[in-house]
Amino acid sequence: MNVVVIVVDALRTDRVACYGGRPVTPTIEEIASEGTVFERAYTTINATDPALTSLTTGQLPQTHGVRNHGSHVTAEEKRRVESVESLPQVLDREGYATGAFGRPLGRWHQRGFSRYPELSDMHWYRQAAENVISSALYGVHPAIGETISSIYNKLTGGKDNEDEDEIVAEFESFVEGNDEFFALVHLMDTHTPYDVDPELVEAYLEEYEYDNQPLSELRDEFPSGSITHNSLQPGGVCNQDNERWADHEVGIGTALLRAQYDAAATEADRTIDELLEVLSASNQLDETLVVVLADHGESLGEHGIYFEHHGLYEPTVRIPLIVRPPFESVDRSTELVSITDVAPTIAEYLDLPDLDADGTSVRPLLEGTDGWPGRDTLFFEEANTQRFRSVLVDEWKLIRAVDDPTCRYCETAHGEPIQLYDLESDPDERTNVADDHPDVVRDLEATLDNLIETAEETQDGTDEPEEIEYDDESEVLERLEELGYR
Repeated sequence: MNVVVIVVDALRTDRVACYGGRPVTPTIEEIASEGTVFERAYTTINATDPALTSLTTGQLPQTHGVRNHGSHVTAEEKRRVESVESLPQVLDREGYATGAFGRPLGRWHQRGFSRYPELSDMHWYRQAAENVISSALYGVHPAIGETISSIYNKLTGGKDNEDEDEIVAEFESFVEGNDEFFALVHLMDTHTPYDVDPELVEAYLEEYEYDNQPLSELRDEFPSGSITHNSLQPGGVCNQDNERWADHEVGIGTALLRAQYDAAATEADRTIDELLEVLSASNQLDETLVVVLADHGESLGEHGIYFEHHGLYEPTVRIPLIVRPPFESVDRSTELVSITDVAPTIAEYLDLPDLDADGTSVRPLLEGTDGWPGRDTLFFEEANTQRFRSVLVDEWKLIRAVDDPTCRYCETAHGEPIQLYDLESDPDERTNVADDHPDVVRDLEATLDNLIETAEETQDGTDEPEEIEYDDESEVLERLEELGYR
């Protein structure tokens, strides 16, 4: 069979109706009706570089080596991950055509792909600008932050993605030219900044009730926070003229941004529909395993985190995962599954050599047969913005700070150093009950320590991004080139 994996960056489960969410993704819903919905699926980490690496290798970040994202990935992390074989590499060696479409991350992500989005000069400057701006917020090189910010706004408006029509056209060319293929499509619609149809935004503002807070108030509340970076900088979250919304009843506020997020989810969904049309028109759909998921979720105000994916809370680490195999499958699964299970599942169905994966094939769950070993524990971590680790056991979730819980990005603490949530009675994680259940905290900390101890913790010196001072723009670009962006 052929395989198409579609990653919708930062897509929340509550924007997919089959998860009880808002019905703004009808195509994904249709895929779900023909496949299996994994109700309790989770990522490994809340940043794209390490999460996508977990997807393609089946390994946890502490195994494949990448914890940070973008320019904060260290040379040691890059060295370690390049020694790990990925699913695309195995497929390429076994004779499958391998193609990636959408956002080009470059570096180790492109290994094994015979067709990969071209890292054009425009993309190069987009990537450089994006990462240098992030670094400037960390205080790494503030002297040139304004310069790179200017480049970023002039060249992009922030959207680091190919045009959706181009993605579909490239995908169509790839599918028509190959009989056995693996395709990875990475859509960025639901990642800030939201570049969406204002008419669709207007329709959603009329249809749904959104909590609203003026962004001017958030600017005062989070002067150095993520809401400032993504929403209040020139260009804003949405690449539209904000004068359009200035006199609207919601004004320039969180209701507008949430409606933009919903519109972005719909636009990603429409692209997925076009991709499926390509498969159907070429008579490939009925012999293709289709996987739709997110690399991580997104916070839309929970725990004081606005339009970013900081924190190890449910909106960020729980992800939609829907698998539509070319045969009848179980409708839903309530088993605890991970993004690391995707690669082993594909490898088993394609009869590939076993991957050195931490994850497990979910084939028994898809087919409703014996063989699933069961899982009641998952481990997550966060490194790019703040250092937290978390363990989920049954309905209990423990989140523990590795060091100072202050977010380097927002310059604020998004939670206490020790947090415990009962997801059965408090699925929104509103109440930290660590003080009420010391025995549970002690047991979960022991479990977390054991997971850390038994994992391949050999990344000495890479827990924290390198703090390097850059004198000028050229040095920053050279540093990014060293990490493989160009």
